Amino acid sequence: MKKSGWLLMPVAFFLVVNFAVSPVKVLFSSRLIYFLFIITLFMNMRKYNISQILKPVVGGVSFIIFSYGLIQKFILFPLYLRNFSNSTPGENVYLEAMVERIKSGRIFSIFRLPTLYAIICAVLILVIFHYLLKVKSAGSTVSSPNKARVAWTFLLVLGLVNLLLTQSFGGIIYLSAGVLTYLLLSGILKFKYLAPILMILCLFFSLTIALRYSEARKMEPAALRMSNWSQAARVFASSPFWGVGLGNYEAVVSYYTRGEEAKSIYAHNFFLQFSAEVGMIIPFFLALLLFTLRTKLMPIHPREDEKTLYISVFFILLTYNLIDIGFYFFPASLAGVVVLSQIYPAHEYKRAKNRYHYASLATTFILAMFMTVEAFSDNYRVEADILQMQKQYSEAEVEYKTSLQFNPYNFKALIGYAAVKFYREEPAEAEKYLDRALDLYPDSASAHHLKSRIEWQVGHPWQAFFHASHAYRKNSINAGYRNWFLTLKNNLGKYLDQGKQKEEQ
Repeated sequence: MKKSGWLLMPVAFFLVVNFAVSPVKVLFSSRLIYFLFIITLFMNMRKYNISQILKPVVGGVSFIIFSYGLIQKFILFPLYLRNFSNSTPGENVYLEAMVERIKSGRIFSIFRLPTLYAIICAVLILVIFHYLLKVKSAGSTVSSPNKARVAWTFLLVLGLVNLLLTQSFGGIIYLSAGVLTYLLLSGILKFKYLAPILMILCLFFSLTIALRYSEARKMEPAALRMSNWSQAARVFASSPFWGVGLGNYEAVVSYYTRGEEAKSIYAHNFFLQFSAEVGMIIPFFLALLLFTLRTKLMPIHPREDEKTLYISVFFILLTYNLIDIGFYFFPASLAGVVVLSQIYPAHEYKRAKNRYHYASLATTFILAMFMTVEAFSDNYRVEADILQMQKQYSEAEVEYKTSLQFNPYNFKALIGYAAVKFYREEPAEAEKYLDRALDLYPDSASAHHLKSRIEWQVGHPWQAFFHASHAYRKNSINAGYRNWFLTLKNNLGKYLDQGKQKEEQ
């Protein structure tokens, strides 16, 4: 067996150990499928030279998401604010949170958060900048070089405006790291041009600070990162060798979050979070595996200018991994797979037409199907959560059922469905789904809190107190869990005092 094969054996062994220590096996399985998909996708994509199709893909995708970003900012946001202006305060928590996000003015286009959109903007801007510099008479895909320059310049300006409107400090840092790397590797950057380039980058950073001055003057973004990194360090220290379980960071981080710190289910640093989840042993063997494969993964791309671009884009992604969730964000992972597959292609792009090639493609397809089913389930679950907040329980029940049809192991959907049954005064049915959720996630604070309320409602005060204390211990920062726990504690104290008085009489 080859050295790489021998190194895969301890990785597999420690993954089994990591699975055993994971408090939530479903989260482990979901994250493992995700990373296996990314790895197999890389193994398949490195057999293809995508340089020819990348240019029209980047142009088309950039135009769509950048245009939608401006539409979101100047048309949709004002429209939403007008429609939501008549809503009653406190009536819909989800609606209020959405209004606050819109009022911030930070665009996110088709993504979930402005910070996630910022990394995509940074990557696309650098690729567009590369194509703008490489416009030539013979190589232009448009009828004339001038038209090509105009088109790429338009997309570049559109992308820079979008990046600015995300108001992301990280986005400017990512782009700055990528641009400087690209200019240095390509030999374009001369020392005399360094000062004006840095001035332009500082200008963009200053504009972002001006847009978010109230946060910037208090150093809130930096304080957020320091809080999350401290939490990740504590999680890692709790189990440095075996980790807390792949994908299980979100399930345990509340135990290591202090009251004054920023709360997040992410470490905002890929390497810290991954190390906290799997411990130090698995990354060691993975690093050793990459070292043994160094000769096979030597960059051999024949087009040096394209290789410079791919390395610079990867440097953007590497910077992103240092200050945010990194490759836990699927579009960032996909971008990483694309550039790494072209930095480290299979020799001469030969596709081995054998059983291993087809087995690899089949594996990637099967993993993609698992992820797609999970995504559908979670989309229905999110829609159901929104309907539940709006007290549309009948509609929410239908969405939760659909979510569970796609993925019966979606514990968030099980808890949400149980909540709907509780609000519709069906405690027995609610308890049945809660028990299923607690089997999958024994430490769920939300499930224990709801279970406590049901037990109290049906006249089981001690069981109610047990579950309330469990929810409070898991997440003592949550005001709802804390208040409910203290209420039961006081009521049970009075109950015991009354019992003692009866015994004395």
